[in-house]
Amino acid sequence: MSKPIHTVSHYGVVQFGDLECEAVVLLDGERGYVRRQITQLLGFKERHRGDRFTRFLAEISPNTLLDNDKLGATILLPSGRKTQFFPAGIIADVTTSVVNAAIDGQLHKARKGIVPNCLKIMNALVTIGEVALIDEATGYQYHRAPDALQDLIGKLLRQDGASWERRFQPDYYRALFRLFGWQYRGHDKNPPSVIGQITQRWVYGPVLPAELLDEIRHRKQISDKHHQWLTDVGLVRLEQQIHSVTAIARCSSNYKDFDRRCSAAFEGSALQLGLITEELEEVA
Repeated sequence: MSKPIHTVSHYGVVQFGDLECEAVVLLDGERGYVRRQITQLLGFKERHRGDRFTRFLAEISPNTLLDNDKLGATILLPSGRKTQFFPAGIIADVTTSVVNAAIDGQLHKARKGIVPNCLKIMNALVTIGEVALIDEATGYQYHRAPDALQDLIGKLLRQDGASWERRFQPDYYRALFRLFGWQYRGHDKNPPSVIGQITQRWVYGPVLPAELLDEIRHRKQISDKHHQWLTDVGLVRLEQQIHSVTAIARCSSNYKDFDRRCSAAFEGSALQLGLITEELEEVA
């Protein structure tokens, strides 16, 4: 009896630091990778045939082979190419086992060369989370977006705007004013427009997905501030970002330097629905 071929519904390329790997989501929602590329990242070349990689998995992390009926299953990519599947959830165990074996002096010398790649993969998974990493690469978060948006609105936005309270302290404005050679005089309710632009881009942008910012603009009155519509959970995220931006401003020599530092720290982290949902679920 021939084995089934699983169809890929979403496809993209995951970045593990400077490493790349094709990522997929199957029709049933299961995430994973193109097996051939995972094997290459772990030191197995295409010319190697047989079950060497499977034996390696059984040796380095035997639990990864349990209850994984789709490991090595044939999948059909959107391009029409057929390849093999490597389920998500395994790579973290494998890379951790490799690094632990290296630390304990038990990793075979032929495998020591893959330790740097394993560390890069581990760092990427710790920073973002595997499911979110794949969803971002494949665009699957947009498939989940309607439910995710309603969930985030309930967690981060109030039903009614709260009364105004100071959220941006003088230190924040003082640090930003210094970048332009201005003296801060305490008029933080109506700062220069460039300060407002910085706040929108580098404070609210990395904290809230664009869909939630649009929802706030739709709900609020002209005189309302964005933070008046945030729940306690949203305000905690806001406070953390304010502190981060203030710290960057203090150590920047001018606005150009500040913008460059913020770009390096936050560009690409403007949160997408799938990513922030995963993060809030982990905190909960």
